[in-house]
Order: sequence, then C-alpha cells, then structure tokens
Amino acid sequence: MRLVLATWWPLAASWVLMGVEMPLITAVLGRLPDETVQLAAYGGVFFPLSLAIEAPVIMLLAASTRLCDSPTNYRFLQRFSRVLGIGLTGVHGLIAFTPLFDLIVVPLLDTPEAVVEPARLGFQFMLPFTIAVAERRFHQGVLIRFGRQRQVGIGTLIRLVGTSTPMVIALVLGAENGAAIAGIAISCGVVSEAIYARICVFSVERGPMLTAVSERVLDLATTIRFYFPLALTSVLSLASYPFCSAGMNRMPEALTSLAIWSAVSGLGFFTRSSGMAFNEVVIRHAGDPGGRRALRRFMLVAGTIMSGIVALIAATPLGEAWYIGLERIPENGMDLARIATWLLIPMPFLTFVISYWQGLLVDVHETRPISEGVAIGLATIAIVLVAFVWIGTLGGAVAATLALTLASILQAAWLGWRWRVIRKRAEAG
Repeated sequence: MRLVLATWWPLAASWVLMGVEMPLITAVLGRLPDETVQLAAYGGVFFPLSLAIEAPVIMLLAASTRLCDSPTNYRFLQRFSRVLGIGLTGVHGLIAFTPLFDLIVVPLLDTPEAVVEPARLGFQFMLPFTIAVAERRFHQGVLIRFGRQRQVGIGTLIRLVGTSTPMVIALVLGAENGAAIAGIAISCGVVSEAIYARICVFSVERGPMLTAVSERVLDLATTIRFYFPLALTSVLSLASYPFCSAGMNRMPEALTSLAIWSAVSGLGFFTRSSGMAFNEVVIRHAGDPGGRRALRRFMLVAGTIMSGIVALIAATPLGEAWYIGLERIPENGMDLARIATWLLIPMPFLTFVISYWQGLLVDVHETRPISEGVAIGLATIAIVLVAFVWIGTLGGAVAATLALTLASILQAAWLGWRWRVIRKRAEAG
C-alpha cells in the first residue's frame, strides 16, 4: 500500500491540477461579458470537440509506460506518437479553418446560433492542443516507466500556470469573447507542459534508458495491435462529450444546460482525476509480488473517499459555494446543477474501479476488452440521451449526467467480468 501510494500521489496531484483547469476557466468566463453564450461555446461545443479529436493520443501515456523498455522501442514509439499527433492536428485544422465547421459541427451538435461564432474562434485557437497532448503524454509515460513520476506533477503545475496567465489577464482587462481567451489559455498550458516533459526525458535518454534491455522489438504491426484497442477506448470515451452536448441541445432548457455543463463536468473531472491517475499505477505495480491485492485495497479506500467528497458538495451549502460563488453559473441553473451533482456521486469510485481493471488488462497485453467496455458505455449514453430527447421532460444537464453514470456502471461490470474470464483461462493454461 505504501509503494502504491508513493507512485500514485504525484500522478494524482498531476491529474488534480488538470482537474482544476476546467473549473478555473469556467470561473473566469462566468465573470466576463456575455457569460452564458461564452460558457456554452466553451463547455458545450469547442472543448468537447477538441477532446474528441485528440482522443486517439490519450492512451500514449499507458503505451509508453508499458512499451518504452529499450532505446530502440522508445525511438520507434516516439515516431509513432508524433505521426499520430500531427495527423490529428491536421484534422483539427481542416474543421476549424474551413466550411467543415458549419457542415459538420453545427448540425451535429445542433448548436444555437448565438454560440456558433464564439465556438468557432475558440476552436481555432485550440489548434496546437492535439500535438502538444501527444508529446506530453508520450514523454510522461517514459518518466513514469523510469520512476520519475514527480516530474509529471511539476509539469502539470507548469501547465496550470500557463493556462492561468491568459485567463487572469483577461479577467483584469474585462476582455470580451471569453471563449477565444479560453482556447488561447488551454493551448498555452498544454504546450508549456509538453516542452517541460520533453526536457525531463533528456536525462532518461542519457541515463537509465541506455542500459534498458527488452525481449521484444516493436514494429508497426505489433504496435498497432497493442495500441488500436487503447486508442479506440479513448475515442469512444471522449466521444461521450459531444454526444452529451448534442443531446442537451435537443432537450428542455438547452442554453442553461450548456452554460452550466462546464461547471458540472468540471466538478466531475476534478473528483475523478485521482482515479484516472490510478490506471498507470496499476500498470506499474500489477506484476509486483502482492501488487494486485494492495492495488485493490487502495482502490476501495481512495474511491470511497472521493465519492464522499461529491456527496458532501451535493448535500451541503458547498454546492452553492461551488456553482454560484466560484463558478458563477446562471442562478436559474442551480437546481439543475444540484440534481446533476447527486447523480455524480458514484463516478469517482467507479473511475478507480475502471482504472483497476484496465490496468490489469494492459499489464497482460489484453487490451481488446477495454475498448469493448467503453463501447458498451457509449451505447448506454446514446440510448439514455435519445430516450430523454424523446420524452422531453428532463433538463439536459441532468439527463447527460445520468447517462454518464449508468455508462460507467456497465463499463466497470464488463471489465471486471472480462478480467475474470482471462485470468481463469490463463490459470487453466
């Protein structure tokens, strides 16, 4: 448990700092002119869309943690990650700077007319996002592999400073077009963190990497076979964000739901972030003597604590302090936000559970069940959202939160079942 904690807390701190980013941006946008439209453009359109495009690079962290075990494999996976990042950045640019935005994004998300142009501008400023995330997560995986996870936390602190600086300047100046400021701030943050992570890896390249020896040599076929299910996992997972936006746009109180969504989802990400960090901890220690038992105990304790924090916010005046005092959501959205927060309570615990099963599966190179679980979750989200669009009686933010929670329950159950089947098959063999 102590070893798990020592590996986990720097990574958790890194994820928590990332979790601060969305509430911070929401809090600033809530204090700038035209806050409802700008919040809707940021939280309901261009940020979810940017996440969906960069989704295939998310799992580079897990891949480099597991596979960068020799200089040759490191260099091969580095080239692979850069080709992937540059290609997806090209997709982002095509959508942002051509009529594809109007042809694809606006009708797909059923974006309110007032939100379209602020969302387009913010999305354009997000162009460096995907390539910077690819570089950052690949090199952070190398740092974790060689026991330098504290540098990951320092990098996230640098990112937070990079994101905060443009937002603070905008707040002081009372700048208009907050969505564009948000796009600039996020890009500044991820680029600065990517540069720091690359600098940190130089010492690994000249040190422990030189003597690392692997039994395998990566090639394109092996890498794709390992990475494709992981990439599909993140694609399906992050596709839920534009799904939710599209659903909310077709439900009652659409603009209010979009305006509060960045605050609600920001709280969800903040409280789930330490559970997301647990995935790499499981990959790192699953093969240690007694590792699985210690990881399971840690999962139960930490997941319960984080879900308890959400319950405290939902049941006490901390809810108003978060949403009205800090995030400055429209006051007519508080009722929706509180109901959504009650529905968020299981999510931190479920995130730890999902990370535990995923990490065990990656450790034994069985990545297909991970994408299966996410596909089940995404299908659940789609079914729930379509049902509530048809019923037409529930606020969009509440329906979206319910869909995400139900999806996580089914995803966790599937992963647990698949792991048990694979483990029994291995023991029998």
